[in-house]
Amino acid sequence: MDFSAVNPFSVTWGKFANGERMPFLVSPETGMPLEEPTYWITADRRAMGMQPNTLSNELRALSYLYLWAAARGVNVSLRLSEGVFFSLSEVLDIANFCGLYVADAAKQIAPTSPKVVSLNSRRTSKRVQAGEKQNRLTAIRRFIEFTSADFLSRLSPWPHRWSYYSAVRNECLKALDGQRKGLVRRNNDDVGQREGLSEDAIKRLRDVIQPDHPENPFNKEVRFRNYLIVLLFLNLGVRRGELGGLMVADCSLGSKGTLTIHRRPDNPHETRSMPAATKTAARLLPLGGRLTELLHEWITQYRAKIPGARFHPYLIVSSETGKPMSLSNFNKIFERLRNVVPGLPKELSPHVLRHSWNDWFSEESDKKGFAEEDEIKWRKRLMGWRSEDSAAHYLRRSVRRRSNEVLETMQNELTIKMPGSTDE
Repeated sequence: MDFSAVNPFSVTWGKFANGERMPFLVSPETGMPLEEPTYWITADRRAMGMQPNTLSNELRALSYLYLWAAARGVNVSLRLSEGVFFSLSEVLDIANFCGLYVADAAKQIAPTSPKVVSLNSRRTSKRVQAGEKQNRLTAIRRFIEFTSADFLSRLSPWPHRWSYYSAVRNECLKALDGQRKGLVRRNNDDVGQREGLSEDAIKRLRDVIQPDHPENPFNKEVRFRNYLIVLLFLNLGVRRGELGGLMVADCSLGSKGTLTIHRRPDNPHETRSMPAATKTAARLLPLGGRLTELLHEWITQYRAKIPGARFHPYLIVSSETGKPMSLSNFNKIFERLRNVVPGLPKELSPHVLRHSWNDWFSEESDKKGFAEEDEIKWRKRLMGWRSEDSAAHYLRRSVRRRSNEVLETMQNELTIKMPGSTDE
């Protein structure tokens, strides 16, 4: 097996009879789901109501423990069942390993001598951001805590063995907590973080995506669909998974059009390898007159004529097959725009337009003089957030604009006296 470029511990999807999708962490040796991770993800994380995509992300994070174990010749299952766990030096090594990109981590798996590790590779490998490393360590910590609790419960008839296992377990979890909590996320930096597009970039995007614009980079048969997709992202601030999961029935296109974002975690109509999931809360969004007209035109004049589209309820479809558009194809639309059209930024993506929508909402709130508590409450509902804290991630440009305006006003109001000057 080639371990040099990809994670050998792959995450694969299964689908139950009721339409529910479940991810599984698969062993590279057997091709079967690993027992302990499967039990953890189904009995603990799934039972807590986590979405399938969230479960998949947690398994990908957990795979770093198994990558590390493969590189060091360690049997994770045996360590947990026998109460050996991981020494302090091993916890430090795991934490260091979780900072690697997957290709660099996989390179450390040496089939001939698993315990020989190149120190030079550790020093020169690129490191992931602290937040990603923390996510991996958090998943590993949760997995060890849950799995070892099951083993611990089986030792209740033997108090001495129970006490010893519990003590070693607590020390291991404490060491992991120290590594995890010691990481500082850099999302508070004002430089280099994702934010919305500038006004000029948004104007350029709105112009060039028009179906009849001479610089539109798409074939004529997909121009109207792609125009509608970009406008929905810009005007509503929805996520990629939310737009991909929209159904025709979610659109009410009367005199006052509306669009409903639904949560459908176990949707039997979902056939895509990467399901379109709604991460945020369900909500009803109003549509402007022009957007209502465009949606009606898409459904009646375009979608209705695409072969295959009538066999499923999804709104956005492939122009060739009529199947629901894959999430990767949403990304490809923006990849082509930023690569072909001059004047569009390299960071252009569906999620950046969600940031842009929040900047737009902030500017409109300032112009109309909305009270701060109303702005927070309305933004939270329109974005589908459960917590007001979610807004901070999307408001970097607006926060900078507002704070810079205040600082500029303060400076302009200062009276600076030069040496030797006298008051009149």
